[in-house]
Order: sequence, then C-alpha cells, then structure tokens
Amino acid sequence: MDHLTYLEQNRALWDHWASLHPQSAFYNNASFIEHQQSLHSIERNVLPNLKGKSVLHLQCHFGQDTISLATLGATRVVGLDFSPEAIRQAEKLNTACGTQVTFVESDVLQILPHLENTFDVVFASYGVVGWHPSAKAWMDAAFAYLKPGGSLVLVDFHPVLWILDEEFKEIKYPYFNTGVIIEDRAGSYAAPEADQMVNYTWNHSISDLILPIVDHPERSLTFFGESDWSPYALFEHTEKAPGQFQIKGKEGFFPLVYAIRARKEID
Repeated sequence: MDHLTYLEQNRALWDHWASLHPQSAFYNNASFIEHQQSLHSIERNVLPNLKGKSVLHLQCHFGQDTISLATLGATRVVGLDFSPEAIRQAEKLNTACGTQVTFVESDVLQILPHLENTFDVVFASYGVVGWHPSAKAWMDAAFAYLKPGGSLVLVDFHPVLWILDEEFKEIKYPYFNTGVIIEDRAGSYAAPEADQMVNYTWNHSISDLILPIVDHPERSLTFFGESDWSPYALFEHTEKAPGQFQIKGKEGFFPLVYAIRARKEID
C-alpha cells in the first residue's frame, strides 16, 4: 500500500470517530461549552503568551483545544484537520461557544500557500505525529506556517509509550520507525461503540523529532521536557496527583508525555 491509501483509510477512521466523539463522556462537550478550556497544565506551561497572537492548531479534531487557544487571548486562531466530519463538528462547536475560530479541512502535510509564514504560534498535541510516516515531513510542514520569530509548540505522547502492547504491559512494537504499524480494532479512545476499523501509524523516536529542528539552520530548539504522567487515563492507571495519570504498576518507570517548543529564526 502507498501513503495515499494509508491516508484515505485513516481519514475514514477519523471521520467515523469525529461523528461519535462530541457526544462522548471523554470530551464532555456540555461542560466544555460552558467553560471553553480543555488545555492541560503540560500544554499551557510550554505555550508562550498568546495575547494578540495568531495561532494555527494542526490536527485539531473537532476543535475543543482550538477554541481553548482563543480563550487564552489569541486574536486569530485557525484549526486544521484532514477529516471533513471533524471540521463539520468543529464549526458546530464554534457556533455553540460563540467564538470566532476558523476551521480548515486539509491534510497537515499538504502545505496551504495562503497560510504560509502567517502565524506567530503553531500548536499540536496528543496523538499527532504518529499518524504520519515521516516526522521530518511533519516538522517541515509545521515550520512552513510560522512567521520568522514564531514558535512551534508540540506536546504528544512519548515514543516509549508506543512500544507497549494495547494493555500497556509488555513491549510489542519497535521504538524506531521500522515501517507502518497496522492495527485492526473496535472502539476508539473516547467511543467504545466505534466500529471495528483498520488504522495505520508509525513510531518516531525522540531523535526523529528533534533532529529536523536542530539540524536546520533556520530553526532552534528552545525547550524540551518529559513527564512521567499523562493528563489522559488511556490505560489501567493510578494518579500521581489529581488528573496526573500513571500506568498502574509502572509508576515513574518511564516518560509518558514529551513537550517541544522551537523557534523559526529571523532571517
């Protein structure tokens, strides 16, 4: 199979999930509409001050985090996702919240010329880079949207987490990107009733993520951090503190989340 086939299969998966997730307890949309803030401390601590800034949210799903960025003071916020159903749901949420966020349907790797070099901040979080065969291609696309002097903020599940099996108990997958990982599963992380479908992902090491930044003359790494807890309880868990979930029996053994902030240098 080629990349286009993987892309279309994954798009179908996310279209299906996006039709279910806004009604899920995981996302608790009714509470979100009331409070309009879904970002966790890990993301908020690495984000720069957004007041008066323009922000692009890559792989925005149905827009909760995108709208949250607007509530932090950004004056222009755009959410981008390849799923037409996710964009439809995001626009519904935008209307319900009374916010002025723009949502765009596009594959993250297909750079949109009219948006190049126009954002102060590009943001993405949780389960993003692994849906693409090349971490470098993802980084190149993200930086293409930044103005000189702008910042990329990426917070995602740590690559070590993805070497474990579905129960997060045993090592099953390689740490390095040795090719596509094919999974056939029923349910999603937020909707157990989701249909059984195939998804295609790729593991990326920390060096895969860092080298496209530090090896590029117009980019600089300004922050890298790792956390031994996750804000999401996607496994049998204990809590380090309220909302700080660790894998039961493996508390503190390895990082669960990483955070990157990088800068596009001024010419």
